[in-house]
Amino acid sequence: MAEVYNYQKALKQDIVIRKISDDMTLPVGISLKPAVIFFTSIVVIYLIFHAPLQSVYHVNSDLGKIVYVGAYVGLPVGIVALSNRVKPDGLGLVQYAMSIATFGIKKILGRTVYYHDCVLPTGYFEVSHMSDTAVMVKSGNITKQRY
Repeated sequence: MAEVYNYQKALKQDIVIRKISDDMTLPVGISLKPAVIFFTSIVVIYLIFHAPLQSVYHVNSDLGKIVYVGAYVGLPVGIVALSNRVKPDGLGLVQYAMSIATFGIKKILGRTVYYHDCVLPTGYFEVSHMSDTAVMVKSGNITKQRY
């Protein structure tokens, strides 16, 4: 009997860039997700902090150079390190952001929304289900009702 192979682990591997062109290769492979996060954070930092950084550079050029390196190298490296550590709901930040976006789009379009393979009724999040629903907690022979 043939054994079923689970491809899920193989498909979850990061995409690694090792070769730029036919004659140019990198000495170390670069993962695609951290590289994309790094460059997008550089663009966002440029758009938000360019004018304040430029004013610091004009006041004191030596300090401005250090601030530029810290802002354009240190902050993106820190953001990439943080994004590798933080796993909301067991997902990476990119997958988590995509799930929030698809949830919002489905909610706006009025489509069916699933949560843990259960259909959420319309208006589920408008009404507080956390404080109004009684939960029975059984531990040993004692039954408690919590609100």
